[in-house]
Amino acid sequence: MRAAYVRVPFEVEFRDIPIPEIAPDDVLVRVEACGICGTDLHFARDLAKDEAMPLGHEFVGVVEKVGTNVTDHAPGERVVVENHTACGVCEACKNGTPVYCTNPDIVMNQPCLAEFVRAPRTALHRYDGMTPSAAVLAEPLTVALDVVEEAGLPIGSDVAVFGAGPIGLMVLKLAKMKGARKVLLTARSHSKARIALAKKLGANRVVEVDKEDLVEVARREFPAGVERVFVTAPPVTIPSAFEIARFGATIVFNGISFENSMISFDANDFHFKRLQLHATHSIPNLRFPIALDLVKSKAVDPDLFISHTFAFDDLPEALRIAENDKERAVKVVVTMASNR
Repeated sequence: MRAAYVRVPFEVEFRDIPIPEIAPDDVLVRVEACGICGTDLHFARDLAKDEAMPLGHEFVGVVEKVGTNVTDHAPGERVVVENHTACGVCEACKNGTPVYCTNPDIVMNQPCLAEFVRAPRTALHRYDGMTPSAAVLAEPLTVALDVVEEAGLPIGSDVAVFGAGPIGLMVLKLAKMKGARKVLLTARSHSKARIALAKKLGANRVVEVDKEDLVEVARREFPAGVERVFVTAPPVTIPSAFEIARFGATIVFNGISFENSMISFDANDFHFKRLQLHATHSIPNLRFPIALDLVKSKAVDPDLFISHTFAFDDLPEALRIAENDKERAVKVVVTMASNR
């Protein structure tokens, strides 16, 4: 089967590799579509230096074959697949906190931008009533749900969202759905499509951080500070979140950097403002049923988020657009259709 790998800088390799073998509790999924995630871009830009790395993890497909122990799924079903699944048997899982699972079943250790993927049956979620490209959005939406739910967002809160990528935009939408009073979102001025979508989703103020001083704007908009800050931008932005947060605020962080991950801040200010900093990390994946329902009902409308769709053969161009076309790109999806 054909599978995609990448090497720095953005060099895509299509390899012919064996179709994965499945164990008795596994399912073989024929991939129909896969989203391009910021993690894929990190691989292509920063990480895959010494050897090529497998691409893709936001994928959906059709059940091709089931293991001998699998009775709850059958060939032909359309499914979304978790890229990390809680094991269900470790201490954390048994104590009712699968979010802290210490032994998740990892699906994305293989290329998921490929014709077939092996997955444990526990990672599958059936879906209907939407296209494969739309269903792809369930995975990034689970990340946004994790961010918002971690904050315990009170109704009527003033909120700041750092970052106008797909996750940040979904966080904006979810915050408004959960009753945020006023939402400020940060973006780069060249991100025209994302800024336009942010306004459509209900952002009350978009700060173009390459043209405006975020802290000054936020202090004018929210003299008392904001109750919640959602950081879906690199960690270097966290100190600014502390500055604009009000007394007793919560900051939730879901953003990584492989080049500049160190920050510094005044711990006394953090202490005396009684701030809380929460990290979220969507491994294992949770809340897929909620995410699928939100996409199917168009409460989170996939037509607003998916800006580009490419065939598998055009994956190099898909990565180029996702990385470089900041004016038009929001979410890029690759379908397994071939141009050959």
